Amino acid sequence: MDEGGVLSIDFLFATLIALIIIAGMVSMVDSELSRTQAGELGQARMMGERVAGAVNAAYTNGPGFAVNLTLPSDFPYTVEVRNGQVTVFYKSQRIKLSIIPKVNVTTTNMTPGKYTVRNQNGTITVTKIT
Repeated sequence: MDEGGVLSIDFLFATLIALIIIAGMVSMVDSELSRTQAGELGQARMMGERVAGAVNAAYTNGPGFAVNLTLPSDFPYTVEVRNGQVTVFYKSQRIKLSIIPKVNVTTTNMTPGKYTVRNQNGTITVTKIT
C-alpha cells in the first residue's frame, strides 16, 4: 500500500512541474506576439508620418509643388487625410497625426500604392497614380 501512495505523490509532483513549464512557455509566446503587434503598429504609424510629411511639404512649398509617395503593402492598413489630420487605420487601432493645413485638403482614403500629393493654388490634393 505504501508504494501506491508514493506513486500518487510522484505523479502529482510531475504534473505540477509540467504545468509550471507549460505556463512559462505560454508566457513567452504571449510576449512575442505582443512585440510583433507593437512592431506592426509602429510600421502603421510610420506610414501615417510619411503621408503627413508629404502633405506638409506640399503645403509649405507653395502652389505647384508636388510630392510622389509610395505606401507599401506589407500589412493591411488604410490612411485617411481629412480635417487637418492624417488617420491610419490598422486592425482595431486608430493612429491620428496632425498636419499643418487645417483646411483646403481634399478628403482622401489611401490604400497601399503610389500617390501624388500636390499643392494646387493652396488646396492640397492627393491622387493615386495608376
